[in-house]
Amino acid sequence: MNGKPVTGVIQSKGDYIENVVVTDGYSFTKSDHNGHFELNVNPEASFVYIFTPSGYTPVRLDGISQYFKRIDKNTEKVVFELEPTGCRDYALIAVGDPQTKTAEQFDLFEKRVLPDIKATVDNYAKMGIYTVTLYLGDVVWDSMSLFNNHKKGICKLEAPVYAAIGNHDHQRELKGDKLTGTAFGDCFGPAYYGFNLGNNYIIVLDNIVYDTNKLYVEDVNQQQVDWLKGYLGFIPENANIYIAMHAPVGRFWIEGFKPSNGHQQILDLFSGRKLSFITGHTHINSNLEVIPGVIEHNVASSCGAFWKLFYTMDGTPSGYQIFEMNEKNPEWYFKTIGKGRDFQMELYPVGAFTIKPDAIVAKVWNWDPEWRVEWYQDGRSMGAMEQFKSIDPKYQTSMQELVKEGKVSQSDFEKGNYLKPRTTFFFFAAVPDKDAKEIKVVATDRFGKKYNDTILLIKR
Repeated sequence: MNGKPVTGVIQSKGDYIENVVVTDGYSFTKSDHNGHFELNVNPEASFVYIFTPSGYTPVRLDGISQYFKRIDKNTEKVVFELEPTGCRDYALIAVGDPQTKTAEQFDLFEKRVLPDIKATVDNYAKMGIYTVTLYLGDVVWDSMSLFNNHKKGICKLEAPVYAAIGNHDHQRELKGDKLTGTAFGDCFGPAYYGFNLGNNYIIVLDNIVYDTNKLYVEDVNQQQVDWLKGYLGFIPENANIYIAMHAPVGRFWIEGFKPSNGHQQILDLFSGRKLSFITGHTHINSNLEVIPGVIEHNVASSCGAFWKLFYTMDGTPSGYQIFEMNEKNPEWYFKTIGKGRDFQMELYPVGAFTIKPDAIVAKVWNWDPEWRVEWYQDGRSMGAMEQFKSIDPKYQTSMQELVKEGKVSQSDFEKGNYLKPRTTFFFFAAVPDKDAKEIKVVATDRFGKKYNDTILLIKR
């Protein structure tokens, strides 16, 4: 396809920036030593945009990082203005599914979630760590007007915020993947793009191929796969690569599940590279390998159970995943809203689980196969706890109370992929002796950090 040449410059406080990758979503170029570039823009392209280099952040307009320029047939030149971060260490805050449908729900997000993120951003700033926040799709819940509310909320963070497009971020009354994503693009820019944090290359993709009126396929289209092939040549061999999208690549709850065609092409394309996925959509939490060596962080929803409860349907508390991207090895942890970093488990007394009636149970929602969950009885080590699958009784009983109060319908509570309790794998059981007085649980994550909690036993 014959395109139109667009020229541009990339600068920061009067200095020109070279070797910045520029794209229109189809082809690529790089800025020269004078910060200048020329790109032959595809007629189908809506934006010209840059991969924000490490050490810089784009200037923001109404809270949104201006790494992109919307273009039309009259566009001839664009200018990108960046600001230095002054940091070598970074943190990525991955926020799953805010999913605000009404102004009242956005008000909850603004009063509960955003202040917690802001406190996290500020705490990292005090340590000389620069933070970037990434919404993992379903920013809204079919209510396009709320994008403006989110822009105002983002302004309060005073830090860069990016977003992936989710199924509920499409205009369902329109038709076609590109057209239905217009409102999202008007707010956040391109549906697929990337930025660098040190040696960490974050790539955001659109894996919701939308038709119309809630009809969509969860996959990455061939255009983006081809675009990734072109971008791969700009990524160093030793880089940590994070691909963020809305829908997950894996489905641990479906036996024998295989990745879709586009997802499999991505796995093949990045074979041998240090690749991870960061996704949302399910509203539940997991950190599991899609294939050996490739972890998918499926981040639970920040809206809890669709703003009905603080907990999601698998029992994960409302929160977000944080990736600390220092110059050594990246680490991650789950940050619960209103809690500190050490809050990584909850203990249940004997009798709380009908399938484990004699056991105390630990819920460890950010568990992955490299964790150890051990218990101590009256100060004596008892070894590893028994992992088992279950629904979360706290979620179930809390939702049943809402049904009794008339705040949730019984049909909604029983609806799959909505409020119905979800069976998951992050429960751990131990049966104490009859005369035991105190049980301590110690969970050790893959990075060697220990989290503990204690429960006193009532005489039985």
